[in-house]
Amino acid sequence: QWGWIQCPKRSLKPLSGAITAYTDAGRKSKTAAVTWQEEGQWHHHILQATDLDTLQTMELLAVVWAMMHFSGPLNIVIDSLYVAGVCERIEDASIKKVQNRRLHELFM
Repeated sequence: QWGWIQCPKRSLKPLSGAITAYTDAGRKSKTAAVTWQEEGQWHHHILQATDLDTLQTMELLAVVWAMMHFSGPLNIVIDSLYVAGVCERIEDASIKKVQNRRLHELFM
C-alpha cells in the first residue's frame, strides 16, 4: 500500500540564509507593508487595502505578497495572531466555499 510522505513547507525555527520579511498592516492608513533586507539594503513594499479589506485581511495580504514575491527560503515575522493561526493550519486545510469574498481571493 502506498501513502504520501508529507514535506512541511513551514518551519517553527528560522531558516538560516533565508531572507527575513517583516509584515504589518494599519487600520487607519488602510495599508499593509512588507520590509526586508537584501545585500545590506533595506527594501519595502506598500499594499493598498480594497473596500473589502479588514485589518486581518490586510495582514494576510502582506504575507501572501511576501510568499509570492520571494522564490527562495523565507522567514516571515508577523504580529497578527490571526495570520499566525492561518499559517499554522493552511497545510492541512481543505478548499471550501467561504462567504467572505476577499478571503477567497487571498487563499486562491
